[in-house]
Amino acid sequence: MGHVRVGKGNLRRAAAIAVCAGVTGCQSDFGGNAARQAPIAGPEFVVEFKKIDTTGRGRITLEEATSYYNRRFTELDKNRDGLLDVQELESFMPVMNISSVRELLLALDRNSDNKLSRSEFLIIVNKLFQMATIPSQLTLGDLKRKTSNEDE
Repeated sequence: MGHVRVGKGNLRRAAAIAVCAGVTGCQSDFGGNAARQAPIAGPEFVVEFKKIDTTGRGRITLEEATSYYNRRFTELDKNRDGLLDVQELESFMPVMNISSVRELLLALDRNSDNKLSRSEFLIIVNKLFQMATIPSQLTLGDLKRKTSNEDE
């Protein structure tokens, strides 16, 4: 039987793929709750999009959105415990185009503790960029197309 030689580059590549698969599994929730969707493409989000798009280009990058929602998490976390509870999420409801915080928790709370950690909250960015026609860039046009498709 011959020996297989594994180079450092291949080992790094395999490790990177394993990490990505783990993150994807966590965020897609292999545990059976993947059908839960946060309805974040409503017209209310256009205002939020424009806050992220500080240059007015009509497009945002994945990095800009992640940075913005990291800041939003910090703003919303009034008691500074590193978790967003029902009361702290109340003011975020209109942005998410939802009728109750419970709906938001159902969509994002992966460990079912009725609170959102920073990583759970940042799943919003993933959901946003699922609408993008280019993986690392979301345009206002992408967002409007998604919104108009849901209205039909």
